[in-house]
Amino acid sequence: MTAPPAAHLIAQLKANHVVANAVGLGSAALDAWYETIIDIVTDSPDPEATIGAITQLISRERRKEPACQLYRDCTETGPHFDHCRHNLKVAGSDEYPVLEAGMVALSGRDMQPIVYIRNEEFADAVSVRAKTTELRNLLDQVDEMADRVFADHEGRS
Repeated sequence: MTAPPAAHLIAQLKANHVVANAVGLGSAALDAWYETIIDIVTDSPDPEATIGAITQLISRERRKEPACQLYRDCTETGPHFDHCRHNLKVAGSDEYPVLEAGMVALSGRDMQPIVYIRNEEFADAVSVRAKTTELRNLLDQVDEMADRVFADHEGRS
């Protein structure tokens, strides 16, 4: 006798429910949610596709969650304690960015936010502006150097 196609999905859902309850997330609403999902998957002619559709729905709804109320640049949504944004970057030709920047404010007694540029952290806007001014000057120098290098190269051809 073979197990119904949804058996492994049902077993995984039940295991996840047990884990959620074990870590203190249990509630009547969560129990009802799991029961509903298990019923939908059990009755579905294509359980894998149904789980996929449910996952997409949850993902779409999660993106609709309200933005962080404490930090405008925090990219976390919904209830959260730690705040961050790690998506400011200039892509490199390999997997590492040429330059990256972001912000972090971790929960705790002293929620001191930091803004980072690559590997350097700053605790105030004045320090960040000093470093970005330095970076702008460096980039101007890089532009000037590139003009000279490629002009010299073209002059030799």
